[in-house]
Order: sequence, then structure tokens, then C-alpha cells
Amino acid sequence: MHKYLEVNAGGGLVTDSEGKFLLIRRSGLWDLPKGHQEPGENIEDTALREVEEETGLHGLVLGKFIRVTDHTYFRNGQWHLKHTWWYAMTCPDCQHTTPQTEEGITEVRWVAKSELSDFLQHTYPTIVEVFRSMGLSEKFLPSVKQNPDNIV
Repeated sequence: MHKYLEVNAGGGLVTDSEGKFLLIRRSGLWDLPKGHQEPGENIEDTALREVEEETGLHGLVLGKFIRVTDHTYFRNGQWHLKHTWWYAMTCPDCQHTTPQTEEGITEVRWVAKSELSDFLQHTYPTIVEVFRSMGLSEKFLPSVKQNPDNIV
């Protein structure tokens, strides 16, 4: 039996003034910005800090709590169980982005709702669930036939 190291993280589903969504590309897949909670940090601050660090954005406005997702991964000889608290965020005057390359992020992109399904065909199932939990219409989400290799 494997013992999991439980970790908490915060992340954001960011929209701009035109209603576009912010996605990052890491490890060849599209993702949402998120990261580990620091000791003594509240989870809302974690979410804002991580989105800023991973995308280079400033002036983010924290919105409502969306949901928690859980996933596992194996790193440094240890299984991890990551609980991620997701928040809606807006960035009214943010267009310039800078990917945090030291975290393996190769691209940050604003994506129109009409193009979202194409991007979400190449993401993790938990990321699709974040969009679904925000009430995004199913016509903008990919079908369930995602590549099982995307599951972590």
C-alpha cells in the first residue's frame, strides 16, 4: 500500500474584460495556473500568488470559490495527493503575460470561449471539471473521449 503525501494548492480560472479565458501550456498540455500553498498562507492568497507567478499577470481580482479538485502524482519517489482550491478571477486590464519557464510553462494564452473546446481536448479531466463547475455550456467543453494518458 502506498502512503500519500497530501498537499494543498490554489489556482484560478481567469477571465479578461472580453470574456477570454487564461490557459497555460505545461508538459505539452493546456492547464490552469495553480500551485502549492506555503506554510501559514491562506488558500485565497495562494491562488492569487500562484496565478501571478505562473503567468506574469498583476492586478488580479479574486472572485468566487469554484470547487476543489483532487489528483495524484508520483514525484521524487513519493506519491502525492494534491487538493486544489479553484477560484474565479478577473484581470480587467491584463493582456501581457510572461510564462514561468522555471516551472515548465512554455506558453500563456488568452482563449475565446468559442475556441475553448479545441484547447480542452488537450488537458486533464480535472481542468474540464473546473470549467464545468463554473457553469460553462457543454457545447464549449470537449466530449469525454479524452486521451487516458492525460489522467494523473
